[in-house]
Amino acid sequence: MKAQILVVEDQTATLDLICDVLRGAGFEVQQAQSVAKARDSIQKATPELMILDRGLPDADGLDFLRELRKESKWAELPVIILTARKAVEERVMGLRGGADDYLAKPFHTEELIARVETLLRRTGKSPAPPPVQSVGDLRLELESRRAFSKSAEVKLSAKEFDLLWFMLSNRNRVLTRDFLLQHVWGYEEGLELTTKVVDVTVSHLREKLGAGGAVIAAVRGFGYRLDA
Repeated sequence: MKAQILVVEDQTATLDLICDVLRGAGFEVQQAQSVAKARDSIQKATPELMILDRGLPDADGLDFLRELRKESKWAELPVIILTARKAVEERVMGLRGGADDYLAKPFHTEELIARVETLLRRTGKSPAPPPVQSVGDLRLELESRRAFSKSAEVKLSAKEFDLLWFMLSNRNRVLTRDFLLQHVWGYEEGLELTTKVVDVTVSHLREKLGAGGAVIAAVRGFGYRLDA
């Protein structure tokens, strides 16, 4: 059974969308449209992860998060801040205020699921990744960090392997370049960084994988998707 997620969002349409997407991915979902209701919900049962909007009717979601971080039982609760505020300073403020991840509206639903699953894995609240992943003619072995295409080994750099493994772990989902920089390269959210390194690494991957590289699709205006 997948993790239980609490979604705290006051706009009904956005709340329904997030809950439907999460349930479609197999998660159990609880919802709250105010800080008061969210506080009551986690008092009854602590979720494995919380998606928290900043602009709530009775308080700033970030103030609520700071409040939670002061309590030992919620100090390590994985939290994704969801907000319409896109400024770098706002994102940095959210992360420094205790958020584990930050997603600006409007967002791509596939990336939301990828962020949820990545954060759950990172915090040990989801099963360990499989030792081997494959799609079509591609096969990756995590322990030996070896890659194969049509049974022939393909020599990948450390970052190329990391990128391909991450995309396989999030197959059929659109991953933005900024998201890949954060979770594959380890850059902090909100930094002013060029995303060209992602494009270059993807290009090298496609070249090395030959025909197998066709599973990596560019999504105009967003990033990349590995089709399975």
